[in-house]
Amino acid sequence: MSAHGIDVSYYQGAIDWERVKPQIDFAIIRCGYGSNLVSQDDPYFHENAHACTRLGIPFGTYLYSYANSLEKARSEARHVLRTVKGHLLEYPLYYDVEDPMMLSLDPQQLTDIVIAFCEVIEEAGYFVGIYADRNTFTNLLQMNRLTAYDKWLAEWRDAPSLKPPVIGMWQYSDSGQIDGIDGDVDLNIAYRDYPQIIRRAGLNGFKDHQIIYIVQSGDSLWKIAEKYLGGGHLYPQIKSWNALSNDQLVPGQKLILFV
Repeated sequence: MSAHGIDVSYYQGAIDWERVKPQIDFAIIRCGYGSNLVSQDDPYFHENAHACTRLGIPFGTYLYSYANSLEKARSEARHVLRTVKGHLLEYPLYYDVEDPMMLSLDPQQLTDIVIAFCEVIEEAGYFVGIYADRNTFTNLLQMNRLTAYDKWLAEWRDAPSLKPPVIGMWQYSDSGQIDGIDGDVDLNIAYRDYPQIIRRAGLNGFKDHQIIYIVQSGDSLWKIAEKYLGGGHLYPQIKSWNALSNDQLVPGQKLILFV
């Protein structure tokens, strides 16, 4: 499978998500940069996250790192966890490894920092990933130590030089044009069904939001979505969660819902 999405930050300013929605399958929203300081939160994160939630746009997040020590990496992980609290993310929490200061570290130290961040995120029950360009992945990081973590490749060209399953997502352009966003925006392709993976594993807080619904006589997907998801138009999410090939329901049928 593949899904098409964008990644955004305060650089895009106020986004008209209603206009954006028909053009994308997902969004990755920056939550901030650096250590766990409120002053380093992205000022548009919560606005963007609430809009995506309201409109049923699956989203994840990323943090731009400046870490040059294990403690700073762990502080950055706590920054992400603090910021996403209260949101349900259907895409990973990514560690953005591109700052020149970080890339000047030796491979072992840089890899130790990335692992320290990832371990804190995973211990909190979230799906974590690493964002970097090809040179960073292949020359500056010890990739043999990072096989357990999802990878998001930044490479602006016609085809990625690293292929799935080595990567789970590819950022293929930094100059996309999307109606509802002023100026350029990054464009991405996801090669994994992250919403299904994350929900079924109970990650990113979904374990606490899963229920089993027993279909009643007279039920429809629209009615169930209206009652549990806040809008009948969100019924395709129920189909996706349960791998339904059509809209037909049978009384007594069990459905997984995330509410």
